[in-house]
Amino acid sequence: MTPEKKAQIKKRITIAETVLLGILVVYLAYGIITKTANDSLFTVIAIGVVAGYLILNDFLEPYLTKTFEEMDSFRKEAYKKYVLWDVASMAGVLMFVLNFSNTGSVMTYAGLALYFIGSKQKNTYRPAFLGKVTKEDVEAAKRAVADVEAVVVEDAEEAQETVETVEE
Repeated sequence: MTPEKKAQIKKRITIAETVLLGILVVYLAYGIITKTANDSLFTVIAIGVVAGYLILNDFLEPYLTKTFEEMDSFRKEAYKKYVLWDVASMAGVLMFVLNFSNTGSVMTYAGLALYFIGSKQKNTYRPAFLGKVTKEDVEAAKRAVADVEAVVVEDAEEAQETVETVEE
C-alpha cells in the first residue's frame, strides 16, 4: 500500500475520532445550556466515544492500512502489549471523566494514574509495533546493557581489591 493511501486512511480515521469527540462535546454543551443533562446518557456517550476511539485507532486503522499483513511475531507481540496498555489508559480516562464531579473520590486520581502509566507503557511498545524498532535492535540493546553491567562488576571487583591492598 502506498504511503499516500495510508495517509488518506489515517486522515479519515482522525476525522471519525473527531466526530465522536464532537458528539460528546455537543452533549456537554447541551447539558450546560439547558441544565437537563442526564448522567446515565453522558456515561453511555463517554463509553461509546472511548470504545469508538479504541476500535478506530487500534483495530480498524491497522486493518485498513494492512499493517497486520506486514507484521512478524515480534511486532505482533508488541502490538498486543500496545493495545492492552492503550485500553488501560483509556479506561483511566473514563474513570477520571466519570468521577470528575466527585472530587474526593479515589477513582478520580486512580483514573489519572492509570492513564499516565498506560500512556507511558503503550508508547514503549509503539515503536516496535510500527516496525521502527526491530528484534535485533532490542537484542543489541540487551547485549550493550549486559556488557556495561559486566564492566561495572569488574570495576567494582577491582576497586574492592584496591581497597583491600591499601588497608593492608
